[in-house]
Amino acid sequence: MDLMNSFRIFLTALILLSAPLFAIDRGPTASLSYSPSGLGYLYTPGPEGNGTDSTKPESGSGLTSASRLYLSGGYYYDFLQGDLSYNRTKISKQVSDFNSDDGLKSATDSSLTLRGGYRFSIPGDTSYTWLFLGLKRYSYNSFGGTGVTAYGWLAGYSGFYSFGLSSNYEFVLALDLYLGTYRFDDLSSGNNYAGVSKRYSVTSGAGIGAGVQYEPYNITLLIKLSAEMNRIAYDAEYLGSSRKFSTGSLSGCIGFEVRYTIPSESYNEKIK
Repeated sequence: MDLMNSFRIFLTALILLSAPLFAIDRGPTASLSYSPSGLGYLYTPGPEGNGTDSTKPESGSGLTSASRLYLSGGYYYDFLQGDLSYNRTKISKQVSDFNSDDGLKSATDSSLTLRGGYRFSIPGDTSYTWLFLGLKRYSYNSFGGTGVTAYGWLAGYSGFYSFGLSSNYEFVLALDLYLGTYRFDDLSSGNNYAGVSKRYSVTSGAGIGAGVQYEPYNITLLIKLSAEMNRIAYDAEYLGSSRKFSTGSLSGCIGFEVRYTIPSESYNEKIK
């Protein structure tokens, strides 16, 4: 009987010691980013069939011509991670190549992106590397009655790396990069182009953030620099002559980002 009790005690101890090693790291994630300052440029069909109207910020407005809002929510389970995000960029104070005396121009582009992929991480550590594929819905509304709705795909990388400082605070570096294209699009324009067909399209973005994480609750505050380009180029006809033009925007913004991983407090304590 003593031997049986000893075996039970040994087995219980073995289970308790080994359980954290096989715990599954999982839980929801959320982030909010607002960048009130930035530089932006626009591309729209030019008037009277004059190709592309490329706008630029008016003099003295270089760092106040773009702003961005980004929201994201997702879930990770062991080596899998996915999220749904919304991005809205406002570009304003723009001077037109063709209508410089017709007031300042502006535009808004927004997107909804669904991503999923493989997550490289160590259980109990908040650092991770994420390789993902995604689907993107893009909407662009600009001056001159130009509007675009497009659907496409993308591939990218996201990295979140924490480095111990002291106590429960850690220095954090966050990196993001993606590249994709639009497969389907719907263009509306008041510029009387006919026979419009897409030549090429590209969507790309990058970001770098640095800040501090409070690990017991996995709340992170970052200073974030991000850049994004969306451009769709077309072939068309105008009064019987061939034309080329493009739509979209190019922007770079700086601001703040807050990230929160909800369940990791109890998980990290169990690991430690």
